[in-house]
This record gives sequence, C-alpha cells and structure tokens, in this order.
Amino acid sequence: MTEKLTTQITLTRNLAAPAANTSAAAGLLKILIAAQATGTAVQWAEADATAPKLKQPYWVTLCDTQTILYDANAVVRYLYKVGNLALGDRLAVEQALEWEEKTLSVLPAEDLGAILAAGEGQANVLSAHAPATAVSVVLFGTLYYALSNTKASLIGKYPALQEWYTQQLASTAVSSALPAFTANVSHFDMRLEVIKVLVREEPSLDNRRVNPDIAFEFDPSKIVLPEAGAKNVLITSALPYVNNVPHLGNIIGSTLSADVFARYSRVRGHNTLYICGTDEYGTATETKALEDGVTCQELCDKYHRVHKEVYEWFDLSFNYFGRTSTKKHSEIVQGVFGQCVENSYVLEKEVPQLFCEQCSRFLADRFVEGTCPKCAYDDARGDQCDKCGTLLNAIELIDPRCKLDNNRPIVVTSMHQFIDLNMLQPQCEAFVNKASVDGGWSTNSLAITHNWLKEGLNPRCITRDLKWGVP
Repeated sequence: MTEKLTTQITLTRNLAAPAANTSAAAGLLKILIAAQATGTAVQWAEADATAPKLKQPYWVTLCDTQTILYDANAVVRYLYKVGNLALGDRLAVEQALEWEEKTLSVLPAEDLGAILAAGEGQANVLSAHAPATAVSVVLFGTLYYALSNTKASLIGKYPALQEWYTQQLASTAVSSALPAFTANVSHFDMRLEVIKVLVREEPSLDNRRVNPDIAFEFDPSKIVLPEAGAKNVLITSALPYVNNVPHLGNIIGSTLSADVFARYSRVRGHNTLYICGTDEYGTATETKALEDGVTCQELCDKYHRVHKEVYEWFDLSFNYFGRTSTKKHSEIVQGVFGQCVENSYVLEKEVPQLFCEQCSRFLADRFVEGTCPKCAYDDARGDQCDKCGTLLNAIELIDPRCKLDNNRPIVVTSMHQFIDLNMLQPQCEAFVNKASVDGGWSTNSLAITHNWLKEGLNPRCITRDLKWGVP
C-alpha cells in the first residue's frame, strides 16, 4: 500500500530536549520510527550557535534536495511518499492524519484519560493500518506517552487500543527507534504527579497520600449525627435549581468544590456531614412547566432524577441528596416560620405588583416585558433592560405585557410577609463577631458582611404570590 523511499535526512537539534509529554517529543518519535521503517539514515546535527534562534526544537533537512521540514507529519508524508499513492489509499491516509492533527493531538497532554478514550474510539482506523505504516507511525507517536505512562489496569479498559499498542511495540521499526527517542527527550516532568491525578482511578489505601493511620472510608448509608468532643463539620452546597440539566459550570461552582472539601475533612478524621438537594419551588419551575406542558410536580420529578444521575456519575460524596418539595422540608420551613412569628420577627406590608387578568396570576419579573423607562427599549425585561443595563422593577415598565399571553397586566396591591431583619441586627452582629474569629472567615467575607451591617439590615420579603411553593 505504501511506497518507501530510501534516502538520508539530517535531524538538527535546536533547543533543549523536549519533555516526553509534549507534541515536540511526539513528533520526534514519529520521525525516528518513520526513518527506521523506510530504511532512511538519520544524521544528527546541532544548530549553529551563532545563528538566530528559532522556536522549533528541531527540524529535518532532506539531504537530496536540501529542503527543510519543520512539521513531523510532513516528514512522515515525505518518507512514505504519501503523495504518490493511489487515490483511494491516499485519501484513507490523509483522513486518518487529519483526525490526528485536528482531534487527537490537540487534547491536553495531561488528560491521559481523554487521549486513551479518543484512541479507543478510532479502533477501526487503528486496525485498518498495519504497524510501521504512515498512519500507524503518526498515531503511535501521539499516543505513546499516554499509553506508556498509564497503569496496566487502566489501559485494560481500552482493549482495542491495548492490542494495537502491543502490536506496534513488537514491530522492528518501533523497537529500533525507541532507544534514540529516549536518549533525546527530557523525562523530568513536574506535571507527572498532576497527570496521575487526572487519570480516573478508584480511591484505595494504596494510592492515597494521607496519614496511613486515618481511615479512608465513606459509607453514604451511615447516619451522621453531631458527636460530643469531636470536630463536627456541616457542609452544604448552593442548591441547584431543578428546571434544567446541570452543566459543568454549575458543578464546579458549588457541588464539586464542596465535595473536595468534604473528602478532605473526612480524611482529616472530622465528623463530616455533606448535604445537598434540588431547589424545586418557585416561579422558574412554574415557567418551565408551562413551556413543557406538564405539572410542576412532573417537571421536578424529571429533573431531580437527571440531577441525581449527573452527580452520581461525578461520584460526589453527599451524605444526603434531597429535594425541597418533600413534606419534611415543608414541615421544617413552617416550623422556622412559626418561631419567627412567635418572636414577633414577622411583619406584613402591602406590595404593588403586576397582575394578569387573562392568566389570573401575579406576574414575577421574569413573566413581564415592556418598554424601558430610561432608554425606551421596547423589549426590556421585568427586572432589567438588556439595552441600557438599568435594573428595574416590573411596575416601572412602560406598556408592560405578560410574556405568557401578551396581554397588558394591571397593578394590584398584594399583602406580603417580611422578616424584620433590623430587629435581629444586634444578634447578627454578635454572631458575626464570634463566628468570624472562630471560623477564620476570609477578608472578603468579612468586608461584605460588615458593609451590610453598617448600612443597616432591612425587612426582607419571605412570601410570593404563586401556587408552587411551601404552603
């Protein structure tokens, strides 16, 4: 299939030896294997110290034409005379090399798992090209670092790739090229330990780096209660809203970071309780349910399962993952509310709101659109104008309209309950003064909290005009 070219090339070293996990090292390996496979002699040279330095760590000079090639894949194409192949064979080679150049080689070198998975996904391409052919040489050069630096137990998860790798190592061209490759790359890589972490391994007593006297165990079925005399740690994530599928930003921003701390706290031997759950009540759920044509309960049941499956896939170590629409949650909220009423911390106020007579509902800000009173933009939202950036109250909009049916709402006064935070300011200040010292609060947390206290706490509305919420 491949016509070989017997010739000689000069490989000029320019910079320090490339690190073994870099694309420069992968390119060097490709060149050396291709030279062995095609019977091409390699003459090593050093760059002229007095000449202007180039960024390339090495380059190849074709001795018959004195042409200089800087790209390793271009050298492979030349040595195998890919351009002279029959059209069908050439297309097969170019398609494989294009995948390597645009997909495989651009993956982060430290993400060994992604590289191995990508290689396994191209099992049909790997098996279609025999060892020491142009495609095999290029793919082996790119995959070699990941394959040679991953534990056998993990490579076993990629059987097609493992079999192909074994076949490549057994070829004469590869076995002959590896000694020269090893001698001309740098194997001291400060990122090596990070790389081992990024490859997903099951935690065990053998691969942990903690005090061996501390148990590395997590049993989600175990009920965690406060223990007298122990360091009791309660960890909660910001509750993910249930009207959508969580994306990576949601996970990194709350649940994953809390999970890391929970694992750290458990390894330290602290009595740790990590709790989370889906936030299911509110206007956003009502809106999404209307859009999907389902009840709020049906919507929450669907997305709670989705969230739970996603977090289980990430192996987040919640002691309990619940939901706010349960009877127990309502009992807790009602109990807290009852205590606030008993202590005279709740007051009532009339609040003007937009009411849609067609929908027979009060409209939250997200249900209202209209003309901005500042810039006259005719598609401003009930909480903000996207054109001028002004923050708005829905009743400030000119010619407001309901997003659900496009009718004009009216202003209706509604009675709401507020928690009278200014009555609680002395207790809040005392708590902050003690907890910030005992807990070692950050400077930023202290600055924001003290700023709120300095301005004075104001009553906060704790009720909404909606059907889907804690009764």
